Amino acid sequence: MAKPTTTFLDELIGAALGCFALIVGDRQASSHFDFRHPGLVGSFIAVVLSLAVQAFVPQLAGVATPSGVASGVVILGSMVIAIQFGVAYMVLRQLGRADGFVPFMVVQNWAALFQSILAVAAIAIFGQPIVMDAGGEMAQLTSGSIPFIALGVVALIISVNVARLILTLRPLHVALFVISQLATALLIPPLLSAFF
Repeated sequence: MAKPTTTFLDELIGAALGCFALIVGDRQASSHFDFRHPGLVGSFIAVVLSLAVQAFVPQLAGVATPSGVASGVVILGSMVIAIQFGVAYMVLRQLGRADGFVPFMVVQNWAALFQSILAVAAIAIFGQPIVMDAGGEMAQLTSGSIPFIALGVVALIISVNVARLILTLRPLHVALFVISQLATALLIPPLLSAFF
């Protein structure tokens, strides 16, 4: 089922193909990822790169960011990822599918890297998706919000297909798993940012 790889570059290319296969719903998507121990380690390298891309590349691309944002992105991002993994483990354990936890982590970590690269590229090309008005009282959508909406749709498709094709959950369990992940992704960052 899992594809053995020899280098990080092989894993990166395989994961990119696997993520594309998840987007199009290819049932062979799991064959592109390495679910062995080396593949898990490589996926955690990918998630560290993902956090680095989110934290530092916008500044390098000339996007104005306040002081201290990079460290906040790394800390908040790490905490959200850890909580998402915890929720995923609890849900999979309740469903009797704890065996799917490592494949979930591998795919989630790689998907996070590609999503970060696309998000930062969208900001660099189209600008920030949301800006505050002159009074600082109301947020306004910009033309940069359209790529982020598209990226959100793709992320949702990947979440559903991870549950369907990688974890091979039944339809009701797919819905439960995806809802738990979406709730975690949407609710935890605002709660954590209130503390920082």
